[in-house]
Amino acid sequence: MIKAQSKLQERYERLVKASNSEQAFSIPSSVQRYFNSAYGFEYVAGIRQMVGKAERVLIIGDGGGRDYYSLKLLGKRPMVMDIAAQSIIPDIVIADANAPLPFAPGSFQAVIMAEVLEHLPEDYNALRRIRDLVQGDGSLILTVPYYHDAEPTHVRIHSPASIDRLLRAAGWKAVEYIEKGGGLCRLAAWFPFRLSFHIANLIAFGFCRKTFYQRVNHYIAAFDFWLGRKRNSVHRWSRLYGAFIKCRKSSPLDCRATNVDAFENFHLKLAAERTPSA
Repeated sequence: MIKAQSKLQERYERLVKASNSEQAFSIPSSVQRYFNSAYGFEYVAGIRQMVGKAERVLIIGDGGGRDYYSLKLLGKRPMVMDIAAQSIIPDIVIADANAPLPFAPGSFQAVIMAEVLEHLPEDYNALRRIRDLVQGDGSLILTVPYYHDAEPTHVRIHSPASIDRLLRAAGWKAVEYIEKGGGLCRLAAWFPFRLSFHIANLIAFGFCRKTFYQRVNHYIAAFDFWLGRKRNSVHRWSRLYGAFIKCRKSSPLDCRATNVDAFENFHLKLAAERTPSA
């Protein structure tokens, strides 16, 4: 059994190397695995789609290097800021998104925070600071898990409503929204399917010296994005439920005024509600 597993792993490593050779330039093998995985490629495809034509991009938190290399392959100019060192990412800036950021206002056309916001105790302040970094018509691109806890690193458990309110309070408006986590990418992660997929790629490589990971994963992602274009999509049944969200700047919501209006002379409002109408 162990020998068989070793043989399979050896074959897969050959496929990783082969599929890496199909990229515009060689990337670390650990990053290539995101392109070969249906679930990993959905992040690649979703973030690329939302970045659009932006060239100068700040990635806040990129453990694994997926977003950095994904955008570099498109000819973008990404920069990574992270709280922890990432040895495979060149020129990384070590800084904390909970604190003032070491960049000049208007430095970037887009900022990416993929699975980061739920880790930030100072999430509101971070979003306000990022707002200053983005050029006037630039964007903030988030991926966020819903109803998911990962103790001890998650300090928030978000829902679609909580994310919407937080963004509006910090001066961001969602202009594109795609739910994620279920659909075909989860089916593709089922072991029998995944094994069959790797075997089929191995056969294809044997005949034509090419793999078809990205072509198939592209169609899987496109189908799942179609499913996730509406809130409360079928993705909500997955334990990996969440969303890709693209935001533009808007006027910050005055939360203080909203709460003053709701609770000033609250006892009188409550009494009025309890009084039977004539």
